[in-house]
Amino acid sequence: MRMKMNVWLLLLSLGIFLAGSSFGLFGYALAQEKGVLDRDPIGSVAIFEINDLTGPTSDSCVPHHNGIWDVIRDVNEKGGIIYSDPKTGKKERVKINFEWGDNKAQAGPVPTLYERMANASPRPIICYMGSSAAGETTPPWTQRDKIVQINAGGGQPGWYPPRYAFTINSDYPGNACTAAWWAMKDWKSKGHTEAPGWAWFTLDIPYGRATIKPESEAYIKSLGFKIVGTWTMPFVPVDTGAQFRSMIDAGANYCYGNLVILQQQKLMKDVTMLGLKEKIQVIACPYGIMEDIIKVAGKDAEGLVGVHNTAFPDELDKPGVKWAHDITKKYKHAWNSDSILGCAYGKIMVTAIKWALETKGYPVTGEDVYNSMLSPDGFDTGGLLPPVKFTQTERRGIWKTHMRGVKDGKIVRISEDFTIPDMKPGGPWTPKE
Repeated sequence: MRMKMNVWLLLLSLGIFLAGSSFGLFGYALAQEKGVLDRDPIGSVAIFEINDLTGPTSDSCVPHHNGIWDVIRDVNEKGGIIYSDPKTGKKERVKINFEWGDNKAQAGPVPTLYERMANASPRPIICYMGSSAAGETTPPWTQRDKIVQINAGGGQPGWYPPRYAFTINSDYPGNACTAAWWAMKDWKSKGHTEAPGWAWFTLDIPYGRATIKPESEAYIKSLGFKIVGTWTMPFVPVDTGAQFRSMIDAGANYCYGNLVILQQQKLMKDVTMLGLKEKIQVIACPYGIMEDIIKVAGKDAEGLVGVHNTAFPDELDKPGVKWAHDITKKYKHAWNSDSILGCAYGKIMVTAIKWALETKGYPVTGEDVYNSMLSPDGFDTGGLLPPVKFTQTERRGIWKTHMRGVKDGKIVRISEDFTIPDMKPGGPWTPKE
C-alpha cells in the first residue's frame, strides 16, 4: 500500500514539475517577446520601390504601393520584424526602411532612380518593381548587385532567364492564354463552329506589349483562333470607336490587352454607345477587371469579363484577406482586389526577410533573402493568392488563374481555376523555326 502511495506521489510530483516547466517555458517566451520590445532594435533593413505612381497605369500601381507601405508601417509600429536570432540566441527585432520613386510607367527614369536607391545606406536587400518598364529593365542590375527583385507584372524579361527577380503575379502572356481558353469555351457554348477572331487591343508601352509574345500567340492559335491584328491606344483614349470598327471589320470576335481602369472604362463606354457588345467581347487583364470599373463606367461595364487570380475582397473568412482588410482600413486606403495584391507583395517580402534573419542572424544580405525566396515550402498568404512558390529554375510564383465578369453591377467569378501554360522562351509553346 505504501509502495503504491509512493508511486502516486512520485507521478504527481513529476506532473507538477512538468506543468511548472511548461508554464515556465511559456512565461519565458512571453518575457522574451516583451523584452525584445523593451530593447532597441538590433538594426534595420532597407527596401525600395520603383513604380508608376502618377502615370497611365497608376490607378492599379498606387494601390499596390499602398498595400506594401501599409504592411511595412504596421510591422514597424509593432516593433519591427521580430525573430529568433541564431547569433545572439534571443529574440531580436529590426526596423524596415522603405523608399520609393515614380517612373510614370516609362523606362527612361528607371536607371537614375535605381542608381540612387540601390546605393543607399543601409544597402537595400530587396526591392519592388511595380511598373513593367522597371520590372523588365532592372533584372541584370539586381542580379549584379545581389538585391532581390519582386515584380508585380509578368513580362518575360522579369522572370526569364532566372535571376534575382521574382514575379509573384501570374505572367502576362499566361493571362492572355487564360482569356483565350475562356473565350473559346464561350464561343462554342453559343453554337459556333467556325474559327473565331482574336484581336490585341492594348497600350503601346512595355506593360501593354508584354502580353503579346510568340508563345501566347502560338497557344491562342492552337485553340482554334485566328489572330486578326494588334490595335493600340494612347494613355488617355478619347475615342476608341474607330479601332473597334476596324478590328470587327478584320474579323475579331474577342479583344484583349494589358490596360488599367483608366483605359478599360473608355472601351466599355464606347462599345456600349456604339451598340457593339453583341459583335465583340471585351476581355480585361487583371488590372482592368477591378471593382473601380463599376464606379467609373457604371452600367456600361456590364458584360466585361477579365482574368484574375486573387481572393475577392469580401472573402473575409480567409485569414489573409481579413488581415489585409484590417491593415488597409487602419491606414484609410480603399479596399479592393488591388489592395489584396499590394498586401500580399508586402507580406511575402517581410516573410522572406524574417526567414533570412532566422537562418543567418543579423545582418542579412540580399543573397540571404534570395535563398529564402527559394524555400521549398513556398509562401502561404492566408488565401490572398493561390500558392506561391519559386525554384532554382523558375521565377514565376503563381500558376492558377480564373475568369471574372461584371454581372448586375457586381464582379463575380465566371469560371473554374485554370492552370496557365508555360510561356517560357524555348519552352513548349515557343514556335519551332
